[in-house]
Amino acid sequence: MPSFTTLRFGELEYRAEDVVILPEGLVGMPQLRRWLLLDLGSDQAMKWMQSLDRGDFGFPVTQPYFFLDAYDFDLPSPAREKIGNTREDQIAVMIITTVHPGGAKVTGNMLAPLVIDTDTRKGLQLTLDGDFDLRQEINYFKFGLAVGGQSADNTAQEPAGEPAAESVGDRQDSAASAPAETVTV
Repeated sequence: MPSFTTLRFGELEYRAEDVVILPEGLVGMPQLRRWLLLDLGSDQAMKWMQSLDRGDFGFPVTQPYFFLDAYDFDLPSPAREKIGNTREDQIAVMIITTVHPGGAKVTGNMLAPLVIDTDTRKGLQLTLDGDFDLRQEINYFKFGLAVGGQSADNTAQEPAGEPAAESVGDRQDSAASAPAETVTV
């Protein structure tokens, strides 16, 4: 089994099939193409994307559901082709998240989500046009419930019906809650 040394987690063993490939890398970092999606233990609400190309680089990711009730965008055909996707139920959307100093605030980059095909394990960082926020503050109510193993689906704060972006993995019980098999640290 391959292993890799990271700054944050030390030595990690992983299976080759656990690697997520971003052929174009990230915006501003095209050289970072191989990634592991790490499960951070019992907190299923937040995961860690660890670069296999650079052991000192990674970031937290989570679902768009924790930032916006409706996060809807079209995945262009060229993007689908790049990740080898033909089925919407195999698309997971993850938001790169920033935990500000002292944990005082958590924000997500809604302008450039990660889109991953859960079958091919290929993905990309999509740059969206529109009114999305680069630093959207998280919905602490929903996030707190998720950390506690609960859902906001049955609360007064959640609108009736299905979230708008179910087709791209926005629902908590969709592929986005487990965008790819994760390696537990």
